[in-house]
Amino acid sequence: MDFLANQLESNSSRNTLLCLSQYSVCLSAGCLSEQNKWRENLLNLYARISLCRTINRSLDYFACLSRVRKYGLGKNDLLLSAFPRLLTLAANLCDLIYYPAECIAWLCEANVFGANRSSRPFRLVSLGCWLSNIIISIIKNSLQLIQYKRLLRAKRNKDDNSKEIRSPMAPLSEMYKCMLTLLNNFCFLLNCVHWLAIPGLLWSGKLPVFAVGLSGTIATICNIVKMAL
Repeated sequence: MDFLANQLESNSSRNTLLCLSQYSVCLSAGCLSEQNKWRENLLNLYARISLCRTINRSLDYFACLSRVRKYGLGKNDLLLSAFPRLLTLAANLCDLIYYPAECIAWLCEANVFGANRSSRPFRLVSLGCWLSNIIISIIKNSLQLIQYKRLLRAKRNKDDNSKEIRSPMAPLSEMYKCMLTLLNNFCFLLNCVHWLAIPGLLWSGKLPVFAVGLSGTIATICNIVKMAL
């Protein structure tokens, strides 16, 4: 009980729990037939939890601003080459646009700016930023995974030549984290493209409720496992 209470004091842990609850409910609804009355009830609960996460996420904008300000143009990140720094700058720019766009979309849906104000443009901008961030994360983690594989291969060759037994757990642990992050990215990529709901764009607007819940649940479990490593 104390461990759970300590974890929930962290905003990231609280968001992870809400995310797992949201997609688990969606997955459960997707397992039911459309004639089942519990399906609609679960979908309403799913929408409520999603709204709760949206409001909670709007408070993260201040942390985002602080992080972006500290990183600047990445001049202090000398360990990274130009391309990874450029990817980080692009991700930071997407974050700066994503949070206010999502917040304005939510306010439009709440009719704060009038009943005729559509949230669609702002929703597309926020989803576009999220999609860009997912693609950037896939590129960065793919490059890191390749580097870790090279380091692990070199370490094993060195150990074979020196005939010493050394533990490769450090690079292996980082490799597992990269793989979990990539799986998380691909799962959320499915949902993000679906929610764009642009006709003719891949599977946009075509995923069933079950697939949305399953991909979101898998992505959240990946985050939980990665936090435990």
